[in-house]
Amino acid sequence: MPSGKTHDLITLLILPPTFGATWFLTGDSQLAIAATAATAFSGFMFGPDLDTQSTQYTRWGVFRFLWLPYKVVFAHRSRWSHGIVFGTLFRVLYFSGIIALLTMLALYARAALVTQAVPLPIEIWHEWRAVQLALFQSADTMMLWASFFGLWWGAASHTITDVGWSMLRKGGEIF
Repeated sequence: MPSGKTHDLITLLILPPTFGATWFLTGDSQLAIAATAATAFSGFMFGPDLDTQSTQYTRWGVFRFLWLPYKVVFAHRSRWSHGIVFGTLFRVLYFSGIIALLTMLALYARAALVTQAVPLPIEIWHEWRAVQLALFQSADTMMLWASFFGLWWGAASHTITDVGWSMLRKGGEIF
């Protein structure tokens, strides 16, 4: 497989065309910046190799623990981690779930500390719904799509590189 340095180089090389293509297709520099930033984030920190002790995994530093369940559940190079279609979607859903869980725990701790009483699950649920509603009301749908595209494209470049490298190593022809 290509090294982490190779994947990083490929990520750097696709950033300018990603920006240019997104700006050309949307006519919006902010969407182009969002897609390009998400591509960089995905290529450097949010890609398929989070299921191993990889460069991407170690870049999370003290927050690596967030990816431990992911490493346990997904086998390396499975279609769920490296898949062109599902890989990024599952990482986004997984990470969103982890952030939601941590947010609910923080809301629970805040309520317990402020009121000196243990909140009921329904109270935590209402607090979480308020946070969720605020996030969705402030979200720009096109910005979310541009960001998801960038996350997908950064991860797809990783998977495409892995597949191409495997084909070359095995002596198979690409076309």
